[in-house]
Amino acid sequence: MRTSQDIKELFNTLPIGVQNELLGDLLIEQELKGKVLEEASQIVVKKRTKKPCPHCSSTKVYKRGKQRGVQMYKCNDCNKWYSETTGTPLYDIKIKHKWQAYLNCMEQGMPIKKIAKELNISIQTSFDWRHKILSSLSQFTPTELSGQVECDELELALSNKGSKSLERKPRKRGTDFKRNQGKGVVTTVQVVTAIQRNGEKYLKAVQTKRLSKKDLEKVFEGKLADKTTLITDKHPSYKAFAKDNPTIKHKSLLAKDHVDKKDKTVHLQSVNNTHQQIRRFLKPFNGVSSKYLQNYLNWYAYVDKIRNSKTTIRQWFIAMLLIDQAYNLFELFKQNAVLIRT
Repeated sequence: MRTSQDIKELFNTLPIGVQNELLGDLLIEQELKGKVLEEASQIVVKKRTKKPCPHCSSTKVYKRGKQRGVQMYKCNDCNKWYSETTGTPLYDIKIKHKWQAYLNCMEQGMPIKKIAKELNISIQTSFDWRHKILSSLSQFTPTELSGQVECDELELALSNKGSKSLERKPRKRGTDFKRNQGKGVVTTVQVVTAIQRNGEKYLKAVQTKRLSKKDLEKVFEGKLADKTTLITDKHPSYKAFAKDNPTIKHKSLLAKDHVDKKDKTVHLQSVNNTHQQIRRFLKPFNGVSSKYLQNYLNWYAYVDKIRNSKTTIRQWFIAMLLIDQAYNLFELFKQNAVLIRT
């Protein structure tokens, strides 16, 4: 029997064109068989011998066979049946074998309509799959930030993309955007970006004309550990927020300086770089509706977290299979989502 090293050596003797063709064929075959999803499912099953009840969180459950290869359970406390995928984005999906290819397309930053055409699915299905997947990523937002934390806000134009009832004339181009359109009229979204020195990112979209102390209190509620050093620009709202939170330290500098002239460790370079990355990340989608923006921010942060992994698709599947509330989050999201008619 040939070893993996034997196969690699044989593969390296082939012409580059043949290598690429073979890799493409193997990838397609793997996607059609859903091999990565199957592998991720086995990893999750090994991590936990029994899945707790997603309805009542009880651990008094027992296995009751399989349906279409999916493990079934019954809860002794609430007497409800459920499966290994109940509550996850993969719940009630009829064509799971296309999800690996779908995630490959997402990793390439392809828009919803282009993925639908690529995989021969409807645009509505492509939209639903994306947001089912993204609904599972809120679990990866940091519970607490500590040490030195850079913070600044990225201002984006408020987008009502897909809305059927606008209270203003539709914008034909991005350049039609006007920041100030009268007192009380909000036309912007502020993406509050906080970055720990180890690279941990916390992103929160706030629909407001100008960031206030109250907005910051909501964004950072329970997020900043005691003795955290918050580094910001001279925005007065940050100063007021820090004054009301004496357990944290506050250092500020002029936004145009980027680095404090007296202390080079006090800077906003990481957060400024992240803002550039976020803009590049959002650009291929030709505008993201502001009501969906938080999902896309979670997506960016998760991709950044696993960027050094060689098995990113498997990581996505494991993340989805370990969260039991993603389907409920998607159902809540869908109440405000736009129905796409094709």
